[in-house]
Amino acid sequence: MLRQQGLVAIIGLVVLFVVLHLGFAPEHHAPRTSGATMLGGIAFLLMTCSIVLSTRLPVLEDLFGGLDRMYQVHRVAGTFTAIFALVHFFGVPKELPEGVDPVANALVPSAPMGMLGLVFLVIGLFVALNRKIRYSRWRPTHKVMALVYVLIIGHFMTAPGIFFERFSVSGILLMLAAVVGIVSLVYSLFGMNRRTAIPFTIEAVNALERATEVVLKPVGEMLNFRPGQFAFVEIQDKGWSEPHPFTISSAPEEDRLRFTMKVLGDWTRKVREDLQPGGEVLVRGPYGRFDAAASGAKKQIWLAGGIGLTPFLSKLRAMEKGDDREIHLVYAAREEQDAIFLDELKTRAAELGNITLIPLFSDEGNFARVDKMQENLRDPLDTYEYFMCGPKPMTDGLLKDLKKAGVSRRNIHTEAFEFR
Repeated sequence: MLRQQGLVAIIGLVVLFVVLHLGFAPEHHAPRTSGATMLGGIAFLLMTCSIVLSTRLPVLEDLFGGLDRMYQVHRVAGTFTAIFALVHFFGVPKELPEGVDPVANALVPSAPMGMLGLVFLVIGLFVALNRKIRYSRWRPTHKVMALVYVLIIGHFMTAPGIFFERFSVSGILLMLAAVVGIVSLVYSLFGMNRRTAIPFTIEAVNALERATEVVLKPVGEMLNFRPGQFAFVEIQDKGWSEPHPFTISSAPEEDRLRFTMKVLGDWTRKVREDLQPGGEVLVRGPYGRFDAAASGAKKQIWLAGGIGLTPFLSKLRAMEKGDDREIHLVYAAREEQDAIFLDELKTRAAELGNITLIPLFSDEGNFARVDKMQENLRDPLDTYEYFMCGPKPMTDGLLKDLKKAGVSRRNIHTEAFEFR
């Protein structure tokens, strides 16, 4: 679930800028000038926040509730950046005030840099939000946003004082934000991957029903993670350029790292058909705050759909006897042969004693439904805490029905596993 602390920090920063900008506006600025530059400043601050979020720092995960939630905010902030920038462009006065030397101001590169930045921003946002563009093509083009950010800094740093006072109180705030943004940008592009990469070798590639399990052996140190977290996997060979995020399906105590990948597109199909043991892999992470153990709730319902089983599989593999939680694991799949690791789930449930496994197969007419839960649970729905991972239509539908049934949103945890 998205935590509010991060959103409050972003909103607080924007409100602070607005108060400083309007409260200490230069006397020679007309209301239209102050309003238009205020919108431009808000756009820049939102873009800075998006860049800071791209650093994937653990402290930010704590503020927002996980990297998946950070990417949600990253996308929304980017969208509002473009909206405010467009309104800023159309709102800024196009004519110089009386008494201003037009020749001197014609030499200032602020306007062309702002125009270029806006054009690239709109194009980049279109590419980012277009799901039809393949990830392998989307990822490098998204880095054009670094150029946009630099252009926008150049735009307001070279703007004539008749439009923007750089050393006003709000101007100083923007310059401080620019410093933080540039440092974050350099770290994201050149430092983050080097700092977080852990090398592994491929030990096994196991074909499952509609999925592939990749088993990795650490070259040196093992990745430290909590059950339910995910990592980015980058295969070091030609044709495997971009990293992809996958939930870790092994337990933290194991000496091997396991990822179970559903065959969904070209990349995962290539993993199944072409990946061979012995290859090198870089793993970056762990990320995510999808942690059922950390909630403290004694009565939990885990709802897994298809490959959404993987975070729960890691939790079950890590769980020890004597766990005092009452857990109902609802595992929904199309048919029994699609239910990967079902035998292991049954064995673990019998060993642990506190797990009630409920397999549901849609080809038999059984679906994960809230009304069925109400009929079969001994306690009211609002006394349980819910953890859901699976196809978005399934989790969205369950979320809506649980809220209608009186379950607090704070007691419903989902993983928004979308990174573009």
